Amino acid sequence: MATVDILRPAHYERSVDLPAPYPPSSQFPYSLSRTDQTSSIGDVVSEIKKLTASGEIRSLLNKHGAICFQNLNLKSADEFSQFAHAFGFAPHEDIGNPVRRTVLAPNVATANEGPNTMPIFPHNEFGLSPHFPSYVFFYCAEAPETGGETPLNPSSPLLAHLTTHHPAFISSLRRLGLKYQLFHPSHQPTNSPGTTPLQAYGRTVLDTDPIDIIRSKVEAEIRRLPTAKWEWENISPDNQLGDLRVWQVLPGIRTHPHTGEEMFFNNCVSRFLNAIREGTLEHPYRNGRGEYIPPCFVSFGRR
Repeated sequence: MATVDILRPAHYERSVDLPAPYPPSSQFPYSLSRTDQTSSIGDVVSEIKKLTASGEIRSLLNKHGAICFQNLNLKSADEFSQFAHAFGFAPHEDIGNPVRRTVLAPNVATANEGPNTMPIFPHNEFGLSPHFPSYVFFYCAEAPETGGETPLNPSSPLLAHLTTHHPAFISSLRRLGLKYQLFHPSHQPTNSPGTTPLQAYGRTVLDTDPIDIIRSKVEAEIRRLPTAKWEWENISPDNQLGDLRVWQVLPGIRTHPHTGEEMFFNNCVSRFLNAIREGTLEHPYRNGRGEYIPPCFVSFGRR
């Protein structure tokens, strides 16, 4: 890597060498560290813009898959937002977010507002949607004394491993894809990480809108996802809008747009583990509270 003024290559003890077909010394993640702690956030932003314009960031991501920036000493969500925007990536717009998040700065939000007793299982970000971000930034504002780790796994070697050890599953995944369902109750419990129809799809809804207009605006937002089908349930005088159930049938394997590598890209692992946790892995897929919480299914494309 070319010499830079503020960010330099640095050792990261948790990095691992990626297996073949990656070239030797392909560390995951690669690490850059801020060496000049007297520099300002403006200096860091300028350095990132320089590395992006030169193609260095793109080259590092293509080779290593992820970059860990150490010792940035960002002071706030706003500084993190400035840092992330310096790369020039198009901001992602959430459509149908299944988890509650709190926006803290432009394009910066908490990862999940669910209780800390609820595990977040391995998944690709928005892997159960056709509309997913191309880049994801993580920033830890305050590290806990124990726990809180965010494991990262490169999806291409994972696909190679699964193809070797579970060929029938990967073959079915290639042929059939995966079917997911998400349920958005109008009255979401405060201790739930999930979202209501308005939290997931209410981008254009106004407080003054009548129920029929609210429902039509929510449905218009869902239609922005070309693979989605939906149904309103449990409409009653006490639940005039109704609860919303959305289905999607999507590929479980995708091709990386820059490297051409095939990737295991989906949310089937998280849905499977969540179904085990809820006791809903087998038909009729209902937990002890009567809630329908199935895993995702290898799909024939039918609802």
